[in-house]
Amino acid sequence: MKPELLILGDSHAIALKGGAEMLGIGVEALHFSGSQWHDGNFAYGENGFEPRGVRAGLVQLQALRDKLGVQDVFACGVPVISTMGFHLGRLVPPFGWAGHLVAADPSGAGLVASMALAEDYVAHYRARHFRVARRLGRAAARLVIVAPPPAFERPNYDAFRAIVMRQMAAAGLTVYDPAPDLLPEGGTLPAELLMPDGVHATAECGAKVLAAMRDRGLLTA
Repeated sequence: MKPELLILGDSHAIALKGGAEMLGIGVEALHFSGSQWHDGNFAYGENGFEPRGVRAGLVQLQALRDKLGVQDVFACGVPVISTMGFHLGRLVPPFGWAGHLVAADPSGAGLVASMALAEDYVAHYRARHFRVARRLGRAAARLVIVAPPPAFERPNYDAFRAIVMRQMAAAGLTVYDPAPDLLPEGGTLPAELLMPDGVHATAECGAKVLAAMRDRGLLTA
């Protein structure tokens, strides 16, 4: 039986899958480590989207192919949401190793790096993600990229999150930022919507994100 929604992404996709199940949405998901996403271990070829050299991802993908009876699971006529392209835990820290801050960072301390440099940095490390996302968007009934909700305040994270969203939108992708719906007064997720690691959202938070997306008409083909 075809699901109502497909989810593709990294560890942040787990909360969205759990949230979909809480809302009674028929969902299937494929996710693997943000480190493997960052390292470019994925492609979109003749058989659709595929992790490359990622055993856990390949096992999940084959199980999903068998279940749906298709090779390109994300082209089966179902809306797709994805967290691909952010993976900020790998993208952001190296930029600040010498204390550099993006000019837009509100902390106001450290060595200032221009926004142009930060934009080029993101474009370099996320070019493959944007390219594959565009192909996925053409194949899927609908594709929405979902940004991870702000979970903590650390230098450069907000700036890089905004840059990724901006570059994805410029690439012609539909991007949903849950922050205005979840946090209308700004700030970060409250403790009750965070896992113990303080980084990843709970399934309850995922349900709130999907409910807001549904209200905005973003979960239909």
